[in-house]
This record gives sequence, structure tokens and C-alpha cells, in this order.
Amino acid sequence: MKSETHKPLFMVADAGPDSHTSNQVVIDHGVIPIIAARANSVGTILKTETGTHFRGIYIPRKFHILLGKIYNLRTIVERKNSNEVVGYNRSKTPTRRIEWAKMFVSIGNITSLLTALTAFKVGRKDLIRAPTAFRRLHF
Repeated sequence: MKSETHKPLFMVADAGPDSHTSNQVVIDHGVIPIIAARANSVGTILKTETGTHFRGIYIPRKFHILLGKIYNLRTIVERKNSNEVVGYNRSKTPTRRIEWAKMFVSIGNITSLLTALTAFKVGRKDLIRAPTAFRRLHF
């Protein structure tokens, strides 16, 4: 989905999409990639005080001192966007093609919307943001 009013400054991700190609795609879109590098990465690698690695060639020098703080925002955003009470877990996300990843996320969003609509329809507005509200229905 494209925003017509706001363009992101950073794209923050864990080491999953770490590659020169991924970083370059993000830069081509005019965004700074704050993508954690794998520990065995070679080249210009920056290391934060907490031990997280980043590819320094893709991040402007003025942001080097802020890398740890910017990267910490990733977990905050993941927790805020997670409907699961136990925590954010996308370990089963298909990662082989972008189409599969989009489909997986879309199905999760559709399921959340259906849960909210069902809760509203049955008059239980307190269950609108409850991900497990209708998992154990017995007919």
C-alpha cells in the first residue's frame, strides 16, 4: 500500500532480509535500510553496543550513533502490531517469494477483520481485538 502523504525515512528489519540486493532495493526507493547484518557478514560492518551488526555502506554516517535506538523500535512496532497475547511470532511466514509473504500477511489481516466483525455482530465489542475469541467454537 502506498501512502500519498508520508514517505518513510527508514526501513527497519531483522537479519532475515540481509543481503546486498535487499539493501539496494530499499535505497532505490529512497529509504535508508536499517537491516541487521548476520554476524558472519563481511565488508564494512558496524556493531552496536548491544552486539547487533549492520552493513555500514548503506547507512549514512550521521545515523551510525543512533543505530541501536532505531533498531530497538522494531520490537516495539512488532509488539504493538501483534494480535497474539503471547508475543509476536512470524516464524511460519513463508519467505521464499514476496507473493507468498504478502498472501500470508493478507490472510492474517483478513482473519483479524473477520474476528472484529463477528464480535460486533454477536454484540461482544470487548472481543473485537481478542485474537483467540472465536478459536474454540463448538457447533
